[in-house]
Amino acid sequence: MNDIFISYAHIDDQPLDAEEKGWISKFHRVLGVKLGQLMGESPTIWRDPKLKGNDIFDEKIVEEFKNARIMISVLTPRYLKSDWCRREITDFYQAAKSGEGVNVNGKSRIIKVVKTPYESAAALEHLPAVFQSILGFDFYEIDPETGRTIEYDEAFGPKAKQSYFSRIYDLAAEIAILLKQLQSDQPIGAKAEAPKPEGMTVFLAAVTSDVEGGREKIARELSERGHRVIPAGPLPVNSTELEAEIIKLLEQADCAVHLIGKKYGFIPEDFDCSVPCLQNRLSADLFKRKTTLKRFIWMPKSLATEDPRQINFIKELQEDPQAQAGAEIVEDSLDNFRDFVVDRLRPQLKAAAAATPALPAKTEGPASVYLMFDQVDDGAVASVEDYLFDQGLEVLVPTFEGEEADIKNAHVEKMIHCDAVLIFYGSCVRTWVDMKLMSLLKSPGYGRAKPFLAKTIYLAPPTDPRKERYRSNAAEVVVQKSDTFDPALLAGFVRAVKG
Repeated sequence: MNDIFISYAHIDDQPLDAEEKGWISKFHRVLGVKLGQLMGESPTIWRDPKLKGNDIFDEKIVEEFKNARIMISVLTPRYLKSDWCRREITDFYQAAKSGEGVNVNGKSRIIKVVKTPYESAAALEHLPAVFQSILGFDFYEIDPETGRTIEYDEAFGPKAKQSYFSRIYDLAAEIAILLKQLQSDQPIGAKAEAPKPEGMTVFLAAVTSDVEGGREKIARELSERGHRVIPAGPLPVNSTELEAEIIKLLEQADCAVHLIGKKYGFIPEDFDCSVPCLQNRLSADLFKRKTTLKRFIWMPKSLATEDPRQINFIKELQEDPQAQAGAEIVEDSLDNFRDFVVDRLRPQLKAAAAATPALPAKTEGPASVYLMFDQVDDGAVASVEDYLFDQGLEVLVPTFEGEEADIKNAHVEKMIHCDAVLIFYGSCVRTWVDMKLMSLLKSPGYGRAKPFLAKTIYLAPPTDPRKERYRSNAAEVVVQKSDTFDPALLAGFVRAVKG
C-alpha cells in the first residue's frame, strides 16, 4: 500500500527552465525528504510520472490511488479541466467513503495543495462536495500592490523560495501526524483517546479561503503549546445545526480567535450574514454572559476589499461596541498576532514546568551572544561569527534541522538565556528581521528575567536604498557598506557585552 498518492495535471510539471525539474517533481522530492526526517523513515509516495493527458486511463493506476492512505491533489486551472484528474479524486473519495472512511480523527485523507489560483465556481462544479470543507495549503500569494500571483518557487526569487520551504514543512508536519495514525494498529474509524491538554480551550473560528493558511499555522502553534483547538473539523452546513454547533463550541472555550480577510464568506440559508460574521456575533453575545471569555480579532494592516458586505463588516468590527465586546483587535502581521495570542494565553498554562525553580544566575564563563540569521545567510555570516568568538564570546547560532517544534523551542531557550543579541540582515527578507526583533520585545513573556546587554541589527550586503534606510528604536543598527567585513563596526557591541 502507498502512503501517499499525488494527483496532478502533467502540464503543471513542465519546468520553466529546460534544465530544471518541474514543480511537481521538486515538490515530490522535498516532501519525501521532510517526511522522512519527521517520521524517521521514508514514506512511500506514488505519482504517475510518464502518462500524458490523452493516454488511456489504466486500471493499474486506479488501484495505485485507491489503495493509498492519503491523496494530495495539486489544484490548478488545468487540474479542474482534466477528466483524468477529476476521475482520480472522485474515485479515491468514493473508495475511501465506502471503505475505511475519508476522515481520521477529524483530519481528512484528501489534502488540497493549491499551486495556482483557480475559479471557485469551477471547483464547485468539478470537485466532490467534501472539498469545500477541507482546509488547503496555498503555495502562492497575491502581491498587494500589483495584484499579481506569485507562486512559491525559487524561480520567483529568494522570498518565494523561502515561502515554499516554509509551506512544505507545514504540510509535511500535518501529513506526518496523519500517517502515524493511519499506520498504527488502531482501525481508521476508531477514535484514539487524546491526552488531556494542559492549556486552554481555544475556539479558532472558521475563516474564508484567503486566510485559511494563517488559521492552520495558528492552530498548529497553539496545539504544540498544549492548548486544545476547536472545532477539530468542518462546521455543519445546515443553518440550524451550524448555529447550535458554534454556540456549543464557544461555551466550551476559554478563548475565541477570529481572523478577518478580504472575502466576506458563505452566507448560510436563513441568515443575514456570513459564517465569520455569525461566529463573531455569537462570540460577542457569549462574552456578555461569560466575561472570562478572552476574545481576539485579527485583520491585516490597511485591509482593502472590494466587497461592500465585507467593508461594512470591517467597519462594524472597528466602530461598533457590540461587535467589539470583550475583544482585543490587532491590525498587524499574522505572525505578530500569533505571538501576541500565545503570549496572552501563556499565564494560563498549567504545565508542570511553570512550577520548576528558575535557573541560577550565571556566575562564570564567557558572555554569550545569540547570533540570529536566516538559513539563506549561513555562508555570509561566517566572518561575523568568527570575529565574535575570537573576542572571547560564546556564540549561539540558530537551529535549522529537526522538527518545527524543536527548532522553535531552541530559539526561545537561546533568546531567554543569552546575554546579547546580534541580528544579521543579509539576503533575508525584511519581514524576517521584523519578526525576530518583535520576538525580542516579547522575550519577558517567554520567561526572560533580565535585560539584554546589547541588541544590534547588522546590515550586510546585498544593499539597496530602502535597506540602507532601515532604522529601529528597539535596537542599534550598523551598516556594512563594503563587501569586506569591518571589525570596527562591532567594536561597540563587543564592549557593551564584555563590559
